[in-house]
Amino acid sequence: MSDDESRIKVTDRRLFTSDGERRESVGQVEPEVEEAPRATATPEPEDRPGEEAGFSHEPVDEDLGVDFTTLINAMATPALIHLGEVPHPDGGMTAVNLEPARLQIDFLALLQVKCRGNLTAAEESLLERVLYQLRLLYVSKTGKAGDDDQPAPTEG
Repeated sequence: MSDDESRIKVTDRRLFTSDGERRESVGQVEPEVEEAPRATATPEPEDRPGEEAGFSHEPVDEDLGVDFTTLINAMATPALIHLGEVPHPDGGMTAVNLEPARLQIDFLALLQVKCRGNLTAAEESLLERVLYQLRLLYVSKTGKAGDDDQPAPTEG
């Protein structure tokens, strides 16, 4: 190879200078159109969502005082309030409101489905235990034990 062939030529094709002025040497050349639809197009099945944006599926250092346990507790507490197990923070009274309790339990179940494969064993176990306990409380409050002819189990 000769000395001229081993050199790399760099061509600045940016439309604007660092001051924000339009470069005259570039002219009216439009940027390539092929790249723009890629950003708005739905990812192909083999593409993993978030990778083009620089996201990774690595554990995060949880030094902000908020971790998965805190999230689960924050989502389970309203269910316990609506099931009448914990007094309401505003008035200190307990009341059973089954629909909001069911909705909160469903949110936790959705979180379990969406996080499957991305949780540690301890996090998965915590979520399973909390869901199990909330579902048992819900069933005991509704009187539905799977068979409408049998009464719900009572705690003794």
